[in-house]
Amino acid sequence: MKLATSGSRGVIWRASPRGTQELRRPDGRRERGDWWIRWACSHDHLHRAQVGPKSLATQEVQRKRLERPCPRHQRRPATYLLADVIREYLVAAKVGKRSFRNDERYGKAWTERLGSRSLEEVTPADLEKIRAERLASRRRRAKNDDKKKAPLPLAAATVNREYAFLKHVFNVAIRDGKTERNPVAKLKMLREPSGRVRYLSDEEEKALRGKLASDEGRDRLQVLLQTGLRKSEFLGLRWKDLDFKAGVLTIPLSKHGEARHVPLTSAVRAILARRPRSLDATALVFPNSLGNTDFHWAEKDFPEAVAGAEIKDFRLHDTRHTFASRLAMEGVDLLTLKELGGWKTLSMVQRYAHLSPGHQRQAIERLVTRVVAVARPAEASGRE
Repeated sequence: MKLATSGSRGVIWRASPRGTQELRRPDGRRERGDWWIRWACSHDHLHRAQVGPKSLATQEVQRKRLERPCPRHQRRPATYLLADVIREYLVAAKVGKRSFRNDERYGKAWTERLGSRSLEEVTPADLEKIRAERLASRRRRAKNDDKKKAPLPLAAATVNREYAFLKHVFNVAIRDGKTERNPVAKLKMLREPSGRVRYLSDEEEKALRGKLASDEGRDRLQVLLQTGLRKSEFLGLRWKDLDFKAGVLTIPLSKHGEARHVPLTSAVRAILARRPRSLDATALVFPNSLGNTDFHWAEKDFPEAVAGAEIKDFRLHDTRHTFASRLAMEGVDLLTLKELGGWKTLSMVQRYAHLSPGHQRQAIERLVTRVVAVARPAEASGRE
């Protein structure tokens, strides 16, 4: 190393053909290299560091000579355990987040898998390995399952939701200065299957009605099939949400974050009108015997009736698919279907498009009209 031509103390020029700087020699010759600085720390260690242009090197060496830092004795940055970061995130998300139950479940799973590691120790390879093991275990469960039962799906959507949660946790940690990297961002999400469409046929509906234990259960099924309510919307329906004069049912806060209004059919209005109504407007429309949310009917009585009717692959949420499918088969356009069902985007109801008898038939019928239009001029020319 040689002293700089200016003779600045602690500023050194080092020639290198790959250098980022250029120095003009007194004889006019140009030379490439880099500017370095040199200083002695408080522990009497001699240190060197490459800096950019000469002016910056001069300023930096003066600061180093005053502060006299020692890179060997610098404090290491704080490390944060993934379990602690997840716990802090869940505490903050508990207030006002509707999907907190899912976040709590995902957080518990990731805490059990990698909670003892710091944020810097979690690598994309670890996450890829966990995902492969998870999918392999699902395959083994499906293979060893009872032959009478349907094989378990790979649940790509469930795995994606778990990794999306972890990705968000790392992004929050980056925002708070706890880490500078997000290993989940290096992974591609699994390809999810298209949404299923399972709806009741008329024969299946008749069989299901016969297996429901009471008129109460049959009335509930009728309301579900003719309103398209989600499970939580149906179980949480209150008398204050019903407007019999306007014939409208209101969901104050739907899944997409806004209120939506569902017109009542004459059959649903008759069912609701003959139900015993509480003086308390906040009371549930379909409660259990204690006046609370009737999870027992939704999670036990209804599945037992489905099994008794020997209906395969049908869940309570599929009553919503039945509602939408029947409207599509009756020729209701997709935009109206989106509004009635409370879907946020038109793409979410596109799965029911193939059930509409009108638009595809009209579209393909154009081939016939085109052939007729082409044939007529040919016949006319033959007569001449």
